[in-house]
Amino acid sequence: MKNFTWWNPTIVLFGRGTVLQLADQLEAAGVESVLLLYGGKAIFKNGVYTQVADALTKKGIAFPELGGVRPNPRIDKVREAVARIKASPVDAIVPVGGGSVFDSAKAVAAGACYDGDPWDFFEGREVERALPIFGVLTASATSSEVNGIAVVSNPEKEAKTSMNSPLLYPRVSAIDPSFQFSLPETQTVYGGIDIMAHVLERVLDGDEGVELVDEQGYALLRSMTRLIPDLLEEPEDYDARAEYAWAGSLAHNGALSCGRAARGDFSSHKLGHSLSLLFDVPHGASLSVMMPAWARYLCKRHPAPFARLAEAVFDVFDGSEEERAVEGIDLLEDFFRSVGAPTTLRELNIGEADIARLAANASARGNFGVLKSLDANDVLEIYKLAY
Repeated sequence: MKNFTWWNPTIVLFGRGTVLQLADQLEAAGVESVLLLYGGKAIFKNGVYTQVADALTKKGIAFPELGGVRPNPRIDKVREAVARIKASPVDAIVPVGGGSVFDSAKAVAAGACYDGDPWDFFEGREVERALPIFGVLTASATSSEVNGIAVVSNPEKEAKTSMNSPLLYPRVSAIDPSFQFSLPETQTVYGGIDIMAHVLERVLDGDEGVELVDEQGYALLRSMTRLIPDLLEEPEDYDARAEYAWAGSLAHNGALSCGRAARGDFSSHKLGHSLSLLFDVPHGASLSVMMPAWARYLCKRHPAPFARLAEAVFDVFDGSEEERAVEGIDLLEDFFRSVGAPTTLRELNIGEADIARLAANASARGNFGVLKSLDANDVLEIYKLAY
């Protein structure tokens, strides 16, 4: 294992009724007003909005609101929220939603304390100050509730990229699994695939010195292959929802990167970002298509991590290392397909003529990748495999 520093300052309040504890935390921090940030109408239909509003009201905390955060969140909504806060300051931000809302809240938290355009943070500007975030998670997928990362799209620049700062970790995150009972099936599937992708991008990075950490990742992957089908069968199974939600937080809170030479190989995410940006593909669907294609492209040259995946997650022990690697990828793709996720660009209505545009967008910022540094030609070939 390589030297590492692991630090995660987020207080997680996990379980039923934890919104009330979140309000206690806000009161203890001396917060008198917050921007309540959310997405669409779901939190009104499932009663989450009422619980949050009641908890804030009982503590005397004012909560001006801003809704309309989209999946694949955009910088224009961030700018709108920043302008609202600058016109009428608040002490903190309370995102109520999934990763898109939490990611937007982080960009808003930094932008509210900065005189320039918040997109500057996605082009490398360091965050110097940020408002505190006290979040309520309603959909597990990105681990944004327990990390300092935000991913936002800028359609005008045809860019979807991330910012990352220790100042952007939520101070407190409330995770009530019962809030996820009413999620649409596709959101459970795509969120689960995102959770799996965060793990896969660690265990498949080719690092040989982190067997303990990899074993933790394999356990999470095995659990997700059980939990996603279980939740499709019984969406209000609290224990399954709780395990799913906690797996979501564990997958991308930094612990699986400990001791690695790199923090993981996020090539599949980068390839998927171009799909989401250019064609508004749901994030999880972009990953169910691009991760198997990326794996097939690399497995013959780098079979070891894929063979280990096949053994540890799918009980594949027969055949050569390369044969096990290929079978493991086949089984991963089969699992995605079995829960209703797409595995080809054609299923996303992406035409063969669109592949060159996707490759150009994904390659625009130069090479990327850990297991292999992918150049523009590599990227083009991977999109072709995904077709």
